[in-house]
Amino acid sequence: MRNRRSAYFIYLILLFASCTAALSATKSENGSLVKSGKLISIVQPFDKGVYEEEYIDVAIEIDLDRVDTIKLFSSENERAIIRTEEDRDFYHYLFRFPFGEHSIRAEAYRDGKKVGVDKVKFYRRAFLSKYYRVIPPGFEKKFFHNGKNEKQCDMCHDMSVNEEPGVAFYDISESNCFECHQSLLYKKFAHAPTVNFVCLPCHNGKTGIKNRKYRGRSKFLYPDPIGDTCFKCHKKNHKKWTSRKNMHDPVGAGKCNLCHNPHSSDVNKNFLRKRVWSLCTSCHADKRSKKSYIKLFKNRVLAGENIDRKFLKGDFVCITCHDPHSSDKPYLLRENYGGIENVCITFSEGG
Repeated sequence: MRNRRSAYFIYLILLFASCTAALSATKSENGSLVKSGKLISIVQPFDKGVYEEEYIDVAIEIDLDRVDTIKLFSSENERAIIRTEEDRDFYHYLFRFPFGEHSIRAEAYRDGKKVGVDKVKFYRRAFLSKYYRVIPPGFEKKFFHNGKNEKQCDMCHDMSVNEEPGVAFYDISESNCFECHQSLLYKKFAHAPTVNFVCLPCHNGKTGIKNRKYRGRSKFLYPDPIGDTCFKCHKKNHKKWTSRKNMHDPVGAGKCNLCHNPHSSDVNKNFLRKRVWSLCTSCHADKRSKKSYIKLFKNRVLAGENIDRKFLKGDFVCITCHDPHSSDKPYLLRENYGGIENVCITFSEGG
């Protein structure tokens, strides 16, 4: 009798284990969460990933049978509380991050008790920065839009491309890209393709000589350098700039997105990444001190030179005298630069 009971209990244990395993395997056909056995998992951003836009869409997957509340915490001391819905196991929340290394922590709760936690680190890279341009060791650029990752979202989102070549959406919310990428419009000035969610002319899946190592990693890669892609629309600018004797290095190298954000900007309608003085001195760091320039101009007035008052008052930026793209004059000087000669070339910070 005792042996029969023991055998029966063993049978029940094995049956329970097999049912649990079957449930775990079939609960979500796409979920990374079920495979990992976690009750909560951060799907996006990727751990140790590298990102460029300041708005990061945090995507969370949960075990919806055992989680009723999600709490999110960012390294920028922002937090969010999400109440779960009975038929939904994926959730999103948008955070804004400056340049540098950051983290997101997600906590799962059931009836007020913490039942799970997940955390990722990621890096927001700057195109123009002494400190944040170089990706630190351990971080790498990762891509979401490939078949494997998209399967995690295709139960709720249409992951196909519904954009017609050369046709803008009458209602941009109809774009399949809109729901996840609408934060590209949160800045004051937005590029026309972004405003209309015309994405494929740039995000065509192709690569250039600078990003060939990423070939095939995403459906929506763009060629790097991006210049040839930009000039397909900006043909007049290309003709004008290439007809001049001297060209600014980033223009000649096709690095339009070094200075311009191709999506949107809070700076001005030219979609600059920074205000002009800060933008130029990101590379020309020895010209950073505007006060030293003003002092130099005042000294030259005292020496008898006739200099426009705007230079004495500080009402100038680099492009007051220099064309940032190209020029027939040396040092990219404009046709009329107020008669001021040999200033930048002989000037260094503290000089």
